[in-house]
Amino acid sequence: MKNITDFNGRTHRLWWVPMITGILAIFLGIWCFLSPASSLPVFAMAFAICLIAGGIFNLAYSFSNMSHSNWGWSLALGLIEIFCGGWMLTLSPEVMAAAFAYAIGIWVLIVAINAVCEAAFFSRFSGWWAVWMIILLIATIFFGFYFLSSPLFGGVAGWLWIGISLLCFGVWRISLAFQLRKINRHIKRTF
Repeated sequence: MKNITDFNGRTHRLWWVPMITGILAIFLGIWCFLSPASSLPVFAMAFAICLIAGGIFNLAYSFSNMSHSNWGWSLALGLIEIFCGGWMLTLSPEVMAAAFAYAIGIWVLIVAINAVCEAAFFSRFSGWWAVWMIILLIATIFFGFYFLSSPLFGGVAGWLWIGISLLCFGVWRISLAFQLRKINRHIKRTF
């Protein structure tokens, strides 16, 4: 754990926040596989609610790490997620289902690009972990772009791609949580 002295004792106390958002992303990815199009309005509503919840967690994470140089990314992501989730909840069910196809594709791209920045930052603590995670995130971005190229015409195949994107992102978030927990434990032992 090199360069760990750059952190203060309270940094990344909320390591469990990425764990929760990772579990939510994996849940949504599995749901894509189990019911691709039949439950689209319900899935859109659940996505909007999960988006708001994820945004609240990202805000909490950013406020608890304001002394850290990367806190602004989590703040911006949290605000975007809360705004977009709230906007989706104001739409009628028919419009929400149509907007959902684009919203989930754009959300996957935004969070994956943000995650590449986070992984690059944490590369100084564990290079092999960051390389593996950046490869996983590039795959997430690829699948997100593929889905956005024709979300409404892709049918079940499109939902397969977005499901894979959500699973890749969820695995990354859970891995990030374990890495933050490891750093946090090392900080507690050191200080």
